[in-house]
Amino acid sequence: MFENLEKTLLEINAELKLYRKLFELIFDNLRTRSQVAKYLRVDQKTIYNWTKDGTFQKGIHFIIDKNGKKEYIPNAIIEFEEKMKNKKIEVKKVEKQINPIASKFLNKVA
Repeated sequence: MFENLEKTLLEINAELKLYRKLFELIFDNLRTRSQVAKYLRVDQKTIYNWTKDGTFQKGIHFIIDKNGKKEYIPNAIIEFEEKMKNKKIEVKKVEKQINPIASKFLNKVA
C-alpha cells in the first residue's frame, strides 16, 4: 500500500519539476512586445497601444532598459491576463435609428 503511495508521490514530484521548468520558459519569453502579444493572443499593435494609452504602466508592466528598449515584466503580464479573463464584458444594446428622410418615405409606403 505504501509502495504505491510512494510511487505516486515520486511521479507527482517529477511532474511538478517539469511544470516548474515550463513555467520558467514562459517567464523568459514574456519580455518583448512580440512575446507578450503572442502570449495574450493579440496583435503587436495592441500591445503598443496599451503601452501608449497607459493600460500597461511603466514600472508595473514594463521597464525601460539601459538601451532605451521596453522590457515587459512577466509577472505583471500574467496578472494582467488573469484580470482580463475575469473582466465582465458588457454588451450594449444599440437602438436602430432611421434617417428622418428615410422614415418619412417608409411611413408613406406603409
